[in-house]
Amino acid sequence: MHWKLPDGNQAVYLKIINLIIEGIQKGDLLPGEQLPVERDLAKKLNINRSTIQRAFSELVSRGILIRKLGSGTWINSGKWGVLTQGVNWQRYITTSRLGDPENFTVRLHRLQKQSGVIDLSYSSISIPNLSLTFPSMTIDDLVSQESTNAISGILDLKQQLRIQLEPFLKQNLSVAQVLITSGAQQAFYLITQGLLSYGDAIAIESPSYFYQLSLFQAAGIRVFGVPLKENGGLELDVLRQHYYKHHLRFLFVNPTGQNPTTRNMPLAERESLVDCCRQLDLPIVEDDPLGLSNALTQRQFSTLRQLDPNNVLYVGSLSSLSGTNTRIGWLIAPPAIVERLAEIRQQMESGISVFSQLAAAQLLQQPQLSQLIQVQLQNLEEQKRHLLKALEPFAAQKLVSYKLPAYGSNIWVQLNVNKKIMNADYNLFLDHKLLVLPDFLFGVQSNHIRLSFTRITDVSEKDLTDRFGTVMDELI
Repeated sequence: MHWKLPDGNQAVYLKIINLIIEGIQKGDLLPGEQLPVERDLAKKLNINRSTIQRAFSELVSRGILIRKLGSGTWINSGKWGVLTQGVNWQRYITTSRLGDPENFTVRLHRLQKQSGVIDLSYSSISIPNLSLTFPSMTIDDLVSQESTNAISGILDLKQQLRIQLEPFLKQNLSVAQVLITSGAQQAFYLITQGLLSYGDAIAIESPSYFYQLSLFQAAGIRVFGVPLKENGGLELDVLRQHYYKHHLRFLFVNPTGQNPTTRNMPLAERESLVDCCRQLDLPIVEDDPLGLSNALTQRQFSTLRQLDPNNVLYVGSLSSLSGTNTRIGWLIAPPAIVERLAEIRQQMESGISVFSQLAAAQLLQQPQLSQLIQVQLQNLEEQKRHLLKALEPFAAQKLVSYKLPAYGSNIWVQLNVNKKIMNADYNLFLDHKLLVLPDFLFGVQSNHIRLSFTRITDVSEKDLTDRFGTVMDELI
């Protein structure tokens, strides 16, 4: 980075801000890169140190820089927030670079199509021995169904969801409170479009898979991470600081089977969280991808929605039952919110296929669905055992450590090497056709990887152990 102030009559601190932003846009300043010490930079630019501090403080408040006490100032390696007040096309073009500076996921997706890979990246889930039968329908029938379909979703599916979720959430639901979406991500997208404005700030957990959702950045939403505690709770003091400093509009949180850590937030932490947000008048978006599976198998959790239905928008999907390719999700919200977001989706002409909704309704009506899900969970336990057996030699040597997940299909694994693993280092896994998701994709750099065990079998155990050992040898 060439540190030289631009010409012009702007205030000096604004010149510094523009210099840093331009450096980010050009790639001269990279995610996670440390900036020069304030005293040294002031000397280099021949200006007062207080001017540097003012510029840095402004960029910190916008989420572009991060200050680490006793360590210095760094380019935010997570989501950087809004860089300019106008339309910055370069920021849109480089969205994947900002979220994934090493283009790791691009290379991973290419490798998925090749033979000989061991894929531990994304879950692949299906319900065993499931067969759906549909009533005989002509094309005209489908067109008619589509034209009469409520813009918030077909009544049959909404009724089935209401039946399944009412006992789980321990509250009465009306179909007017249910918006059917094309997966959970469409629910988040509609919230950004209908309930947030360009430049608004939200809080999410750190680490969190929400860092992977470029929809926040594309909508110009500033994203601020709240550290996740070991027990699955949130650092509420940090949440309050973000709220007052950045005027937060929403908190997005995944308290059950948190992605990527798989932690479950204890009841006391959930109660403290909803109390805190109620005092701040801060709405919560609760993402609960395991909710329907837990409901059908009668696992009881006090969801945030149950604890505070007036302040929590509840998002779920079929992904825990039938995989991410089943693009059916839902948002439970006040009827006025459902109606507004449904109208926005209709205006965008991004509706959801009636055929997919009919399939989902048929799925939820299966009389043996709970038993089939129990078989699915047993299969997942067997696959988890295969992964743990492959990792056993490294756990014995304390080269890796992890907590076993109670639910879900992922394990958050810490790599115990005597150095900070940089983003580029994780390419070693891809070099050996071992597909994993590194921590920087979830907004942190803490020597962790997320492993999904849905594709592993006893046949691939030894191969996985060999490849993992090779990578660890190179990392050490």
